Amino acid sequence: MSNFWSIYKQHQWPEYYLLIAIVLFLIISFVLLILLLISRLKQIKNTKIVTGYIPVIEEILFPMLFNNKHVDEVIASTLYQSYYKYKNFKPTLLENIINLHVSYSGDYNLILEKFYRESGLVNISFKKLKSTSWSVQCQGIRELSQMNVKEAFLPIQKCLNHNHPSLKLEVIVALIKLKGVEGLDILNAYKTPINDWIQLNILYEIDNANLTNVTSFRSFLTSNNPSVVILGLRLIAKFNQVENIDLIKKIIASPQSIKVSNEASKTLSILYSLGFNDNNAA
Repeated sequence: MSNFWSIYKQHQWPEYYLLIAIVLFLIISFVLLILLLISRLKQIKNTKIVTGYIPVIEEILFPMLFNNKHVDEVIASTLYQSYYKYKNFKPTLLENIINLHVSYSGDYNLILEKFYRESGLVNISFKKLKSTSWSVQCQGIRELSQMNVKEAFLPIQKCLNHNHPSLKLEVIVALIKLKGVEGLDILNAYKTPINDWIQLNILYEIDNANLTNVTSFRSFLTSNNPSVVILGLRLIAKFNQVENIDLIKKIIASPQSIKVSNEASKTLSILYSLGFNDNNAA
């Protein structure tokens, strides 16, 4: 202690302080560099492992898809059982199955869906719904809806109250995939605003779904949520639901927000431009 006091009295402490700071900076920098190198090496190792799984996954899936090998037989095979226990193999297999499902259709997709369920990969997707990370939840929602897991409808619906707009959009898109436009019925009692970005994506998803025999969106027009009313008006215009002209006129005549009134007027103009009038709309 006396040494420190003598250093302080002789005004030498700034030099010592600077020396200690430099040494600490060098030590911390060295430690961070080592940690960065370790992380990079682990990433390279994992990439090599995942890349090495691709031929194995092809050997597992392709006979099932193209040579009529039964799903149960594939799951029971020595090749599958020997690799399935590895941690990195499952997410790699799941990613490849999702990608194949997007690329193929018909019987191929039915086979992939059956394998997805019976192999237990579906449980990985369900587990993602409980994640605290919105991006992981989005991934799980996307997987379950892509693989047409109907029983996931209610668990996915529960995620709708999340505040993140991307997750909210993913939920609505998934509900459309699983139940068609009827999946939007949950919005009737929805109180949170649905912004224009989400609405445009909903309309885009409906376009891609090529839906027919769509039920009326009249109930959306009576919602207490102005954004739901606007979405209903846009859907009515999209599907030419002229039976709602009377209610649209009431919206225009009643004291609504400017945005709702403008959208109602726009929708009414679209319906009239198609040759409909008050007589044949009745």
